[in-house]
Amino acid sequence: MLSQRGWTIILFLNIAFIISRTSLCSIGKVKYSTLHINLSPFLTSRTLVGYIGKDYPVQLPVQLDLVQATFDCSVRYTLNTSVAGEIWNKSTDTRNGGFVRLGPDRRVFAVSMFHELHCMSAISSALNEPIQTPMLDGHIGHCLNYLRMFIQCNADATEEPVVKISTLKSQGCAPSFIRRCSNWNTLYDFLSGNYLAFHEHKVVNGTWTRE
Repeated sequence: MLSQRGWTIILFLNIAFIISRTSLCSIGKVKYSTLHINLSPFLTSRTLVGYIGKDYPVQLPVQLDLVQATFDCSVRYTLNTSVAGEIWNKSTDTRNGGFVRLGPDRRVFAVSMFHELHCMSAISSALNEPIQTPMLDGHIGHCLNYLRMFIQCNADATEEPVVKISTLKSQGCAPSFIRRCSNWNTLYDFLSGNYLAFHEHKVVNGTWTRE
């Protein structure tokens, strides 16, 4: 049988363990200051934060539901066509160029999906350019590295059938397949609402920032 001192030591160790686990779980969780202001139809006042310095969440306050999407070879994105350039431009054509304005001072943020689409559009355009300039090389180099980091960051472990090079040469693309994706239309809707809310703010206040 353990003595009273022994039971006291065990109780102390258990309390210390619980405290340490609680502390570890709190690592990386940042508290943000809350505000009461409506920036778009998709936001509620209780979810907004300061957006000053590093005082902002890293995710937009939207719920991205999962949907099924067919991955196939679209002729719209074929290289060396004027149609492809127009389609790529439209992928980031959100009236605000893939940016949002959040917080009381309407701070500008880029949204990752639109940054990635912009980089894909830039790479597509570069492949059609006969001469590469230092400025173009710098932009493309940034985009390739940016996309590489995001692909590795997402670490998609989905298994895919191997496609032979001969199939790609003869058919021009790989067979289509279905994947579960986040509903990207939600982001387009959010940016549209944010754009309208920002310009409504400018009309009412006659300024780009909060008075």
